[in-house]
Amino acid sequence: MNIIQPNQLPNQLPTNHPPQRAGGLAVRNKYPPAYCPRCGKEIMWGTSWHGYLGHLGLHGLADRYFGGDLKAAQKRLRQNGQARQDPAPQNGAFPKYKPITQ
Repeated sequence: MNIIQPNQLPNQLPTNHPPQRAGGLAVRNKYPPAYCPRCGKEIMWGTSWHGYLGHLGLHGLADRYFGGDLKAAQKRLRQNGQARQDPAPQNGAFPKYKPITQ
């Protein structure tokens, strides 16, 4: 029978294994390169690894649907974001949402 320790929650049974840490340590110590390998754009110091992955994702979107045009991909993402957040879509202040398809 397992005995619950004073600092242990009832749903946590004691084990012989040390507790494992939550994920994220591998990403916390990663830094993006100084320049993007796809477009050569300088990546600002202080940009997180996830921000860098977002930039690479934008490259993938632009290559697949916009013929490699990053500005067109950014513009479409911005317009779709505004269309989804429009509190009054009936007044036509923002362009309507357009799905990104081939």
